[in-house]
Amino acid sequence: MLAASKGKDIDADKQVLYNAYYRAINNRLMNCSSISYLRFIKALCDDDFLIRSGDIQERVSKAKQLFALMCHYDFWDKTGAQAGFSDLTKSLIALKNIALQSELSEAISILIERLDVNEFDMPAVNNSAIDNTPLKMHVRYAKEHILVAFGESTFTRKSASREGVLTIADVNTELLFVTLNKCEKQFSATTMYHDYAISPTLFHWQTQNSARPHSGRGLGYIQQKENNKTILLFVREQAKDEHGRTMGFVNFGPVEFVKYEGSQPMNITWQLKHPMPAYLWHETAKLAVG
Repeated sequence: MLAASKGKDIDADKQVLYNAYYRAINNRLMNCSSISYLRFIKALCDDDFLIRSGDIQERVSKAKQLFALMCHYDFWDKTGAQAGFSDLTKSLIALKNIALQSELSEAISILIERLDVNEFDMPAVNNSAIDNTPLKMHVRYAKEHILVAFGESTFTRKSASREGVLTIADVNTELLFVTLNKCEKQFSATTMYHDYAISPTLFHWQTQNSARPHSGRGLGYIQQKENNKTILLFVREQAKDEHGRTMGFVNFGPVEFVKYEGSQPMNITWQLKHPMPAYLWHETAKLAVG
């Protein structure tokens, strides 16, 4: 990667920085299809990683702050303290390197050119965390991006979430992370849930084995409307892509409870507020006949 791929030796004191750039490009940015985020990273890179607020709206400023924190995790994948930085500004400034910035900017330009998805704002659901999120619909994000967007990962705390369901209690929101094609090596018998598309706007989702309709989380799904809870669906085809990189999740956006069948696990049908992207409708529908 970078200088090493050109037959040059990397100085020991620069190895950490080269590793950070490799991590960001190979593990994160190449599996992100959000043009707004990629453009932000390119602009940040081209501006020597300086965050400039200027006269911008509060919402835009908040989005830039979250994007900047996503950038921190893309490169360092640690909290600020673990990476040796006292604040986010210092974390980003540490990325300054003329040669590496040039390659990063060029790589992002290529990624943007290849994008074939159209992102758009999340549907308004009268939930400030959703209505003001920088995340866009129908594009792919690393899970860490999503955790940052909802405050689960901050500069001082990195989320340890590895489950397919994450509750954000303070904004009455639940995030569902679905992997369609499950590999037995990566998923145990207790987590091989049966998830697939019924139609472009209906999604069949199987809960964790403990969920039951008369109590706890299972009852919460049924009473979603009464409890005014927002549930967001994030979907990926498989855990790893053909190059062995961890795949990001495509944002399907808010979903609403339609019906359920069974108990422990429950089989729930969700209604999407916006039809899923065509390429994933075909991918997910194939699983329904499996």
